[in-house]
Amino acid sequence: MTVELVSDRSNVLQFPAREAPSVEMIARLAPPASLVDTLIAERGGAPHDAHAGYAREFAYQARTLETGVGRNEATMRLRGLVDAHVAHATDLCRGYQLVADRLVQQEVTAARTLRVPSDMRRELEAARAELRGRAIAARVAADGALGAATALATYVREGLGGLPTNEAEPRQMSLFAATAG
Repeated sequence: MTVELVSDRSNVLQFPAREAPSVEMIARLAPPASLVDTLIAERGGAPHDAHAGYAREFAYQARTLETGVGRNEATMRLRGLVDAHVAHATDLCRGYQLVADRLVQQEVTAARTLRVPSDMRRELEAARAELRGRAIAARVAADGALGAATALATYVREGLGGLPTNEAEPRQMSLFAATAG
């Protein structure tokens, strides 16, 4: 048996490259905020601004870290945390997209049947419930990652002065800063 090398790529199947997690990907994949607000309201809950909440918490961490380890080290540590949040939110958003695609296929199959059997109805209801839960989780994770990324970007550009303050910031922070200086 002889092996012949061919310089032509016409018979090569390219595998799709998996895009690296990014803020842009989260914005593209995350379910719409209005959909999630509606799903939360249907459950009897009130929407929460995870974006602002994460931004405040990351601002608090930036202030604390800068006081303890300096600006450069604080930036590096916060960057690692933001990258982890972005990767987590990307995974949840991809999971939401997969569940949404699977539900659409099930809905189309059910719509094409003259009489929907009871087991198919149960599967549809379970898939709809899973989609609702995943949509909420994906949106909250996306908002949290975007809030953390916004806080980090603000910290890098403007320093501590540009960061939002936390209304309930403990007094230990100012005492820690006074003893560190």
